[in-house]
Amino acid sequence: MWTSFKVAKYRFGLNLYSNVLPLSSFINQLSLILTFAGIAVGPFVVLLLNSKGGAKSRARVFLSVLLISLSFSIAHILFAGAVIDHLTTEVYSLGDPTFLLIAPLLWFYIKELTGEQIRLSLNVILHFLPFLLMIFFSLTLRSTDPHNQFMEILNQNNVIKVGFWILLLVQFSWYQLMTREKWVRYETFIQQEVSNKEGVDISWVRFFLMVFLLINIYFLFSLFATIHLNNDGWLERTTALIFSLSVFALGYKGILQKEIVQPEREEIDTPPVNVSTSKPDQELVTRLIVHMTEKKPYLDAELTLSGLAKDLSLSRSQLSILINEGTGDNFYDFVNKYRVEEVKRLMTDPQVKNYNLLGIALEAGFKSKSTFNLIFKRFTGLTPTEYRKNLSS
Repeated sequence: MWTSFKVAKYRFGLNLYSNVLPLSSFINQLSLILTFAGIAVGPFVVLLLNSKGGAKSRARVFLSVLLISLSFSIAHILFAGAVIDHLTTEVYSLGDPTFLLIAPLLWFYIKELTGEQIRLSLNVILHFLPFLLMIFFSLTLRSTDPHNQFMEILNQNNVIKVGFWILLLVQFSWYQLMTREKWVRYETFIQQEVSNKEGVDISWVRFFLMVFLLINIYFLFSLFATIHLNNDGWLERTTALIFSLSVFALGYKGILQKEIVQPEREEIDTPPVNVSTSKPDQELVTRLIVHMTEKKPYLDAELTLSGLAKDLSLSRSQLSILINEGTGDNFYDFVNKYRVEEVKRLMTDPQVKNYNLLGIALEAGFKSKSTFNLIFKRFTGLTPTEYRKNLSS
């Protein structure tokens, strides 16, 4: 009886194992589900972005077109041969033209988010020239005799496919460099314009740079695979999966991302003041320090370079040069040093002895505890708690 029980248990285990989906099949099914989901998620996110309850912005128009393009590319990769073959037989396949829309649309989305309006012009159209040329040549070459010796050589040596991936790599790399440069410039601008970075966080640019980088790395791999590996359809399926994951990532970030309102860049219309970049006017430096000491504008958490310049009847650029050359700091550090000193003073003020550290930080012009802790330790070498304990002892 015990032997019969063991045999039955062994057979049950074999049946159970045979019913379990193998790991490779599970991965294939999961990737297929994610890929198909990308087709539906793209239009769905576009509806959310442009719904009546959603915030309207020009930036979201570019993101919407990008998501639709990615979803279309996924559908084209999956169904062009089986379902919509009648739409593609009249086109010579040079590559999917919508691939060439991804980088410029991402670039315009980032530019709009940072307050730079994109207006229809020849320069803007030139960004989409590779996409338009790809369509033009695909339609033009459809009438070419496929048995033409030159065309046979191109097809046999994958010259067209290799050229397509090279074009994508060059395009993506160029836009990625431009995005990186814009991020650095904007980060520098923020350092010079605002005294509190809350509300103007641009960490999302890193996210888009990462998306750029990952897609570009995949395009590099695709170029390698086209030259050195045999492709029985796995490259197309992988491309569809990568695009689907990009739809998820961009859609998620696009829904949560708030449009950044740039600080006022317009300079005040005042008579020019002679401020030398090598030898700043000491009278103006003294006037600035006296204003900071007596008026305490740094107590305003929303203080900006433009606002302080208006108070001093200087232009934004004049004040920026004055702070940089006269004190050796950028505007952000210059203002927050005064806030740190104000915190030190408040820690010894009997009138606010019952305030906690956050309350003192808010009184001094900081907007958040995390920023306060970070800046205080950077300028004093101690955390606010450690500094307060030293005062008590």
